[in-house]
Amino acid sequence: MPIIAAVQGYDLNIGVGQAQAIDVAGDRVQFISASDPFAVIELRPNFSQGNIVLRPGQGYRFSEQVQRWVVYNRGAVPLTGSLMIGTGDFFDQRISGDVNVLDNSKARTMAGDVFASYMFGQANPAEYPHVQLWNPVGSGVRAVVRRLSGSCQSAGLVVVNANVTPLATQFPARASSRYIGVGRVSKLEQRYQSSASFIGTSANLFAQSIPAGGVAQEAPTSPFVFEPGTGLIVRMENVTGVPILVNMDVEEVPI
Repeated sequence: MPIIAAVQGYDLNIGVGQAQAIDVAGDRVQFISASDPFAVIELRPNFSQGNIVLRPGQGYRFSEQVQRWVVYNRGAVPLTGSLMIGTGDFFDQRISGDVNVLDNSKARTMAGDVFASYMFGQANPAEYPHVQLWNPVGSGVRAVVRRLSGSCQSAGLVVVNANVTPLATQFPARASSRYIGVGRVSKLEQRYQSSASFIGTSANLFAQSIPAGGVAQEAPTSPFVFEPGTGLIVRMENVTGVPILVNMDVEEVPI
């Protein structure tokens, strides 16, 4: 009895700009997963000059069988992932399961792109405390803030603003990699400044009133994203001379 459908997975391990050949017949291909959530591959079926560009989760069905596939890594980092090739109609309707496909948070951390930012800002008497996560010009990355919190020992209003000027003083330490002992150093700067007037009031993004010792938390459905030469400021609005403590979860995405 003939085999009417056959599907098999293949591991991908490809350097930046390099290629991997897979000699197998099939009329359908799907890019199942990758360690880098922003991975991009280029497929050249049967040594053709034409190509197909796929990202994790995407696939393509051909009108006839392909005998050989050449897979190029067009992403910015070395690629580790998996490809599925075969014949027949395979599909996936999962809404939960493989976190490497649906969430990929562990993969992003292990790629060295996820950081934890901890900042403490002290204000002079009659001045407002400000802390800032600053994406310097020429960093080559976009900063993606997925969660932040601000707390203070005095009751007041915690405000988040965007701005285009770095605060006066840079903390000696930068944001810490969540991949302990392996992750790279963050390109983002942690800064603070005490001021008699508010800094970075051109774009108000978030505000929350807290009691003394309380915590304002923001975990937006859509994260804050800021380009090189811009920053995210957290400050106290209506109390002066008090310190503010700020934590952020941030990811660096190559431009």
